[in-house]
Amino acid sequence: MDKEQVIVHVDKTVLKIHGIQVKGLNAQTLEEMLSRRLQSTVRVIGVTGNSIDMDVYGMDEESILKDESGIIRALSLSDGITATELTKIACAKKIVSVDFDRILELPAGCAKERWHFAGK
Repeated sequence: MDKEQVIVHVDKTVLKIHGIQVKGLNAQTLEEMLSRRLQSTVRVIGVTGNSIDMDVYGMDEESILKDESGIIRALSLSDGITATELTKIACAKKIVSVDFDRILELPAGCAKERWHFAGK
């Protein structure tokens, strides 16, 4: 049986927040809280003891950065997160569109990101 691959373009911005203390976080509750705050869909994609990475759908970097203090305030209301004086948005970067024919020419965005294609 042949493998089929689906490539989907989604309008999202990757948001990274550093300088927090994370312990016992309920990611779903945080997603719901930030989705209401930003009036957009938010998904937690990575959590460490001092940072959170999220995908924010349908918003550009400028809109997110304009509301940095509001986002941090909302984060601090979430159980399992303590904001510190060092809390800040470390990155708000919109993903880019790539032509299908050029995918293999481009470097991966991070060390864990890899493109896999049947027959390649």
